[in-house]
Amino acid sequence: MKSAIEKWAYRKSVALTALVAGFCIVPSFYGYTRVLVERPLNFGTILISDHAQVGRVQIRTNGQSTTNGPVHLVSGAQAASIVLSSLPAQTNIAISTNIITPQLSHSNLAVSGINLIHLEHVDRVFSDSFGNAQFEVGGTIEIKSSPNQYPDGTYRVWASIEVSY
Repeated sequence: MKSAIEKWAYRKSVALTALVAGFCIVPSFYGYTRVLVERPLNFGTILISDHAQVGRVQIRTNGQSTTNGPVHLVSGAQAASIVLSSLPAQTNIAISTNIITPQLSHSNLAVSGINLIHLEHVDRVFSDSFGNAQFEVGGTIEIKSSPNQYPDGTYRVWASIEVSY
């Protein structure tokens, strides 16, 4: 039997599972570059304990995570790992990102109030002697106050990454 506190916590919380950002890579040159999203940006399973307050989850490029407000990280958060190959060897590569649609979607429907507000990554990488480069991408989502609970489940958002040299 659950205690009164456990029942209250269950009713006042919602778990958002595996908030994932997908990436579309756009090389800005006239060559062929292979792009592998080795690991997608994943905000993990989060718990919202109070829907009347704004909260944030930040995943740094080194994988460290922080939360503020009524948002609690339960498990599974990780930065994205992007691998580029077939680049010119020993070349300085510029990286830029664009959040295509900041609202996260659940079951292919946009959910008002949960937004990707920032992507974090290095501005440049240097390809090795084989024409390969790797970098990590972190980000921040903001969960706005809402009179209703957000549905449980997996949420997705899309961003583009431009690679140029």
